[in-house]
Amino acid sequence: MSLISLPFFIFMLCLLGAYYKAGEKHQWKILLIGSAFFYFCANPAYIIFIIISIVSTWYLMRNPVKSHFIWTIVINLGLLIIFKYSVNIGVRDLAAPLGISFYTFMTLGYAHDCYDKKIEPSNNIWHYALFISYFPQLTQGPIGNYQEMQGQLTEYHPFDLQRIKTGGYRIIIGVFKKLVIAGRVGFYIDTVYGSPKGYSGLTLIVATLFYLVEMYADFSGYMDIVCGVSDMLGIRLKENFRRPYFAKSIPEYWRRWHISLNEWFNTHLFMPSVTTKWNKKVANALSKVFPKAKKGTLRLIVPTIIVWIITGVWHGAKFSYLGWGIYFAFIMLVSFCTQGYVKKFNAKIHWNPDNPGIKAFQIARTLLFLSFGEIIYRSEKFSDTVAIFKNIFTDTRINGAEIAAAMTPFGNGNQAAASVIIIVILVAAQFVVELAKEKDEKAFTGHRYVYAFLMLVVIALFGVAGKSNFMYQAF
Repeated sequence: MSLISLPFFIFMLCLLGAYYKAGEKHQWKILLIGSAFFYFCANPAYIIFIIISIVSTWYLMRNPVKSHFIWTIVINLGLLIIFKYSVNIGVRDLAAPLGISFYTFMTLGYAHDCYDKKIEPSNNIWHYALFISYFPQLTQGPIGNYQEMQGQLTEYHPFDLQRIKTGGYRIIIGVFKKLVIAGRVGFYIDTVYGSPKGYSGLTLIVATLFYLVEMYADFSGYMDIVCGVSDMLGIRLKENFRRPYFAKSIPEYWRRWHISLNEWFNTHLFMPSVTTKWNKKVANALSKVFPKAKKGTLRLIVPTIIVWIITGVWHGAKFSYLGWGIYFAFIMLVSFCTQGYVKKFNAKIHWNPDNPGIKAFQIARTLLFLSFGEIIYRSEKFSDTVAIFKNIFTDTRINGAEIAAAMTPFGNGNQAAASVIIIVILVAAQFVVELAKEKDEKAFTGHRYVYAFLMLVVIALFGVAGKSNFMYQAF
């Protein structure tokens, strides 16, 4: 059931009616039934696997000893590997159950927190089942934290018209980002990256920049929709984006993009790896090769490589994903290892980080490095990646003919010109909104009815039908 569809709209109306009609003791049960129905509609056959994940994790972690924790990892990761990498392990290609990557992270995060005694294991399997299956966060996150979510999910939420309005407004923002911005640039990107060897450097640069726009509009648009839906139910989801394209470095970018995933990796993989005995031994060995390096920095090297390779492979068993993970592991390591030298250099040249020109330079530099990584990520195969970089660095010219050629993926003549004008206006408008919110979180919060009406008009005029599936549903 797509989040942008008439069936989902009907589902939400029925759920909201039943949810707010239910008494204090039964409201969470309506939410659990609604979540189960949502999952059942996606693929009835695969509901068994989320049940296996829920029941096994809840049962084993009621007594969170080491052997139970290991079995929890084996069961959940085993299911994930079978479905996500079935072709690569000699099994026929299997359609992955809805949200398996995300609910696996949630079950493993819960198990790790129980094992580390950070939380008390749940005594109620139905409460735990609601935490894992809560439908707004099920398909693409945000990755919920049991300690933060459980109280909200099970407590009573009286009807609040203001929250309904706030949630509805945010849903409209998300639909606007998805159908209008992501939908419009998506066709261009698919055309160019579908056969990149046939395009010049300028066209490939435009397609890559559009891909940055599409990724953000698609993924943050989804988060706006699910956060709006959850707001209507009185439940606050964790924010997953904080204007990442205004980041002044790659590490800062990853603190702003897919925040819940990066926090999960930091809490459950990176920091535990940093403090292990084997990593300390590796750091001691590296200190003999690099005697002037700080031991704290050396301890970050192997965990960083592990986390980023796993992050890449998590997206899928393709060269492009693995290469993307290795690329960002390298960038992050360079950032860690040079930050001391950079601080000293900046002090010598009296670098003013508050200078608008310097901020713009840092943002542009970050987007440049990010673009290189996303070229690797978006390419279908290694030869495409090589061809794209080759054409960008050897065949980029800016003249009338090249600009006209860069417009051809939009169509011909007036159609291409109209598409360019529409996209430039839409992206510029979104940039203005993001810039205003970077300076003031409350920007554009007034006159919501006017903004909502304008967005609905634009959605009706320029929204791309048939583009209701979100990019990260594939993961």
